[in-house]
Amino acid sequence: MKKIVFFIIISVSILFFYGNKFDNIKDLFNNDINDVYTNKVILNEGEINNFQYINIGDSEESVISKIGEPSRKDSSEYSFTWYVYNQYEGKFAMVGIENKCVVALFSNSINSNEAEGIILGDNKSNVSSKYTPIEYKKKGNIKYMINSNGEYDIIKENYKYITYFYDVIDGNKVCSYQIISQDVEDKTKDIYAKESDKLKKSFELQSIDLINSTRYKYDLNYLDYSKKATISSRKHSSDMISNNYFDHINKNEESPFDRMKKEDIIYISAGENIASGQFSAIYAHEALMNSKGHRKNILGDYKYIGIGVDFGGQYKIYYTQNFYK
Repeated sequence: MKKIVFFIIISVSILFFYGNKFDNIKDLFNNDINDVYTNKVILNEGEINNFQYINIGDSEESVISKIGEPSRKDSSEYSFTWYVYNQYEGKFAMVGIENKCVVALFSNSINSNEAEGIILGDNKSNVSSKYTPIEYKKKGNIKYMINSNGEYDIIKENYKYITYFYDVIDGNKVCSYQIISQDVEDKTKDIYAKESDKLKKSFELQSIDLINSTRYKYDLNYLDYSKKATISSRKHSSDMISNNYFDHINKNEESPFDRMKKEDIIYISAGENIASGQFSAIYAHEALMNSKGHRKNILGDYKYIGIGVDFGGQYKIYYTQNFYK
């Protein structure tokens, strides 16, 4: 079961739209994402549009020759490493590399010739007229039924699994896609990834990329990384797991802005999204964008963002997003 909840604070009014791990949170900042998002340089588009010509099976060397070096390399919920390209204003893409070969692709802003003729902006009905989505993923002896509530479809074509994500609020248009090679998908034995600090951090970084690249589409400012908001978010995700609840109000009756103030965050407006049970940062982001309240936070009039991810609990993985201005 997947859940998403959001919480908006404006000035001093609250608008409701419907452990022990804390020491580890501090340790994560010894080698944290602050350097990644402080004084980040946005480059011109350059050759990033050549992403559309990258194919499953291409060499790592070929990828770099076509679109250059990635801004960073992230862990994934699979066995491969995401080469992340977020340094091009308005263009965001990731290339999955394993054994120096391309095994996965993702973008919300550049089409791919591996997407079986579907392009960004196509309607869900166009996908349905061409392909029959799979009904389940089999991991070991377990079949995991796919119940996306119409927010995405997964098809299996030409030895790859393609997930088309839809913006149900904006006409059921394809807003992003993820392509995974059949070999990688089939050898993955669980629907959820194993916990690691690297993967937590990767999901946090990817969430910021996804939010900022989405904001760019709507001609909105990029959100700056906030270390304080990240600490607050991480603590809340961990606390929900440790104390077995899913809510903005914790067991000490503290609201999101109570927790932000404890981290010395001064704001005139702030908001919080929480989600659980989503397989990755990509799935979490697209689910949040398909809820009007969460979407309002993601596209809100804010300046800073912090995101905290943790694994465990009833829903396996928890996401907290803190926004403020």
